[in-house]
Amino acid sequence: MPEPVKTVPISGRISQQDYDFLMQQPLGGKVTASEKLRHMASFFRQYHEHFGNLAEGIEELNRMTEPARKNLKTLEHEQGKHSELVDTAANLLPQGVAYLASRQKPPAKKDALPYLLETEERLLNLILRLVEQLLRMGLTSQAPAYNARLLDDKLDTITELVGLLTQRKQK
Repeated sequence: MPEPVKTVPISGRISQQDYDFLMQQPLGGKVTASEKLRHMASFFRQYHEHFGNLAEGIEELNRMTEPARKNLKTLEHEQGKHSELVDTAANLLPQGVAYLASRQKPPAKKDALPYLLETEERLLNLILRLVEQLLRMGLTSQAPAYNARLLDDKLDTITELVGLLTQRKQK
């Protein structure tokens, strides 16, 4: 049998506006202000603990965005549309945010430069994956997006920059 959770009584005052907001929230079937406050404190603690770990941070962000992704998938199904751009963004962007959130504990001074270099390289790799996906989507005359012409004229600058990089390497 699990040990009962020890509780500590607290007392405090909050604004009427905060109280009204709290009472309007359907927090997992919690009804009283005390239950809701305990639930919020537990959620806040778990939220911060999860973001100290990359995998749990990604999972938490995916959980937070799941309702929006489900809505998009339902609408896609109803409209007979699909967007690889939305899928790619919904997959890669939480990874970047979770990675940054997992870097909350600064290293010792002697480890600062390797820490910074690793952070920079990891974020660059993520950004390059996103750019690579966009370039792949732009290869066809019709982008795999809700708006098949979405990428028209939007990759011109990238194409120019890649050309300039190629010229510089050849010199």
